[in-house]
Amino acid sequence: MNKGLDFARRNLAWVLLVICCIIFGVFSENFFTVRNILNILNQNAYVMIAAFGICFIMMSGGMDLSIGYMMSITGVLSAMMLTKLGLPLWLVVVLTIVATTLMSVLNTVLSHVLGIPRMFVSFGTMTVYQGLSYIISQSKTISGLTNEYKFIGQGTLFGTNFTFALLLTIILGLVVSFVLNKTYFGRYVFALGGNPDAARLAGINVRKMELYIGTIAGVFMGIASLVLTARVGSAAATTATGTEFTVITGLLLGGVSIRGGEGKINGCIAGILIIGLLGNGMQLAGMNVYWQYVAKGVIMLATIGFDTYQMHRRTAHLTERKEKTEAGAAA
Repeated sequence: MNKGLDFARRNLAWVLLVICCIIFGVFSENFFTVRNILNILNQNAYVMIAAFGICFIMMSGGMDLSIGYMMSITGVLSAMMLTKLGLPLWLVVVLTIVATTLMSVLNTVLSHVLGIPRMFVSFGTMTVYQGLSYIISQSKTISGLTNEYKFIGQGTLFGTNFTFALLLTIILGLVVSFVLNKTYFGRYVFALGGNPDAARLAGINVRKMELYIGTIAGVFMGIASLVLTARVGSAAATTATGTEFTVITGLLLGGVSIRGGEGKINGCIAGILIIGLLGNGMQLAGMNVYWQYVAKGVIMLATIGFDTYQMHRRTAHLTERKEKTEAGAAA
């Protein structure tokens, strides 16, 4: 029994994912169709790609609330570069990724210069990026994207609904999993989130690591922005806004601690899919779309509360062990 409970705790996101599938499968006969499952995966491909980047930041003990606005402004820029300036697609892709990388690194640099956590820096930059997005787009929707661009988000493979974006997501997920689990860099990320002071004493250059992490996150934001813009087929200042809360909620639900130092990429994927399932399942069940916002908010509060509970429980356990050790030494 204890083994079963321990397994459920370690794989909570996957257990919840299965439960959600069962519930929505009961309410809608169309839920378990291959078409609908692929639709859920395709719709959330850009969210998972964004989550791959943000998981590096959160696992290292940071937080960034400006990612949706980074994607918004670069979506507008990429569409304008393609339709207004007539730049080739490969150059648009490169410049889009460079733009999000620079914005992400800027958040890291400002955090170092101002001496405040990245999360508080992103409070300010998210407003800046949002304003610039409206200014550049003139509050208009930019359409007329080429079919080559749209293929990034809409193109299908193997004569099925399996998209290029989903294939890209799988490849990137495998790369991120390898980096976090099999490389020294991944260990440094977890060490940074677990205890930055101990990581510094162990010889890890904390500031340099944070710059590397910010760069990696920016690259993934650029790819996610391209996938989303291509999937929608147009760009506007409102595109991608709110993605940050979906990503953060999914990562917390997937086992990434709000304090950092914990998390697995497979749990992150499960957490994002749960959020995607909620939207799809509630829609198929005929529920009002605004209930999705309520559900996401409740889930975020519940996961933060559970994470805090685990932190207090772990701290109490360590304190108890320390007291027993000291009592034994005194005896």
